[in-house]
Amino acid sequence: MKLNITASAARLRRLLSAGALVLGLTATATAQGTGFTYQGRLDSGGVPYSGTAHFRPTLWDDLDSGTQLAINSPPELEVAVTNGLFVLLLDFGANSQFPGADRWLQLKLRIGNEQFTTVLTPRQKITATPYAITAGGVSGSVAASQVMGFLPVSQVSGTMPLEQLPASVVTNGASGVNITGTFTGNVSGNGAGLTNLPASTVATPPPGMVLIPTGSFTMGNSIAADTDITDAATVAATVSAFYMDVNLVTLSQWQSVYYWATNHGYGFVNVGAGKAANHPVQTVSWYDCVKWCNARSQQAGRTPVYYTDAGLTAVYTNGEPTTLYPNWVASGYRLPTEAEWEKAARGGLNGQRFPWGNVINQNLANYYGNTDSYAYDLGPNGYNAIGSVGGTSPATSPVGSFAANGYGLNDMAGNVLEWCWDWYETTYDGGSDPHGPAGPSSLRVLRGGDWGYYAYSARCAFRNGYVPSYAYNDGFRCVRGL
Repeated sequence: MKLNITASAARLRRLLSAGALVLGLTATATAQGTGFTYQGRLDSGGVPYSGTAHFRPTLWDDLDSGTQLAINSPPELEVAVTNGLFVLLLDFGANSQFPGADRWLQLKLRIGNEQFTTVLTPRQKITATPYAITAGGVSGSVAASQVMGFLPVSQVSGTMPLEQLPASVVTNGASGVNITGTFTGNVSGNGAGLTNLPASTVATPPPGMVLIPTGSFTMGNSIAADTDITDAATVAATVSAFYMDVNLVTLSQWQSVYYWATNHGYGFVNVGAGKAANHPVQTVSWYDCVKWCNARSQQAGRTPVYYTDAGLTAVYTNGEPTTLYPNWVASGYRLPTEAEWEKAARGGLNGQRFPWGNVINQNLANYYGNTDSYAYDLGPNGYNAIGSVGGTSPATSPVGSFAANGYGLNDMAGNVLEWCWDWYETTYDGGSDPHGPAGPSSLRVLRGGDWGYYAYSARCAFRNGYVPSYAYNDGFRCVRGL
């Protein structure tokens, strides 16, 4: 198939290599393969659905009506849905059905023995972008890691050679599509777009972790009535997919790594404390948590993330240096960035006070009730009695005592504060994968509220800044790259 590049793809993926881009050459252009991975969410009765679902995918030439394309549609797909997340591997076969025009994916849903009566809407747009520019004079194979960025067609003059690249390096870029539908029990969901993650990545997350999908969200306070939040103006942020611990790091988990670490050259300021083995560890500083992440990585045979030198050769194991150097592409465990934490806490919702909506009660999180001061606090007042927290300090609850959010994460509001990587400033940047202010400042970010704080601190947009040596009612959870 021959294509005129200038008239076809709206965006072209740029290949960075040793050779320069060669323009003005006439060549045959080969369209990319049409296989991709689709990821979405299903809720049943307001909670994430878990079980088996059957999907019937079809392709259309219009968003609302249009014509169903008579091509090789994938067969009926039976997939497992876990905590609302599902993944479909789709391939519509013939490249001729993607001639540069947009296409729309439609999914019909069947649960159990029902018929395919539920159509998830709106249809998912598949943007016509699966083309890649190759560098002239390059021979042999090209690593997928070299493919990055987008080049607008308006910047292209003449013609240039194209070659087919592995599907794993192509992302069609569509995201933010809301999927709604009905079956017995009410189905709703939010399609995360064509993430192009390998199916094995999504279907088998590491034990004790869940996938937080790639996507954009509104970071900060969207509630006009919450005028007390003055350091969280809304910004658009996009976060790449990552894994996050389902639960806060427990005392027993902390100790299992801590004792290994202290026998392998690590030094901690705080030994860590907790009410019981299955309660979150607390009284750990930001420095303690960062070192613990490195130790967890090394114990698991993974590359540590944090270093004391810009060359990333000296693994951080001791002391409290002002400046640390993260290797963001390392395979090890680390603290979430503030943007990652907030995206994960919101659980796929946008603009809500809490991970589940706009009001809170003590059936949902471990915090100190004060219904007289906060209209969104439904109480009851005082320490939370659920999970045998009582009023005894520390009044933590066992991890997982409350319902998970939309991503399957527990305790994203209340229980203990959670350290994030970022320096704290009163403003922050959005954009793609923000890592916080360049720093250094005197404070690091803590999020999520705790058992002794009022409901205001459990809000998704509420921010704390503490000196990184602070250690009291704070804990953490780890994230990891794909």
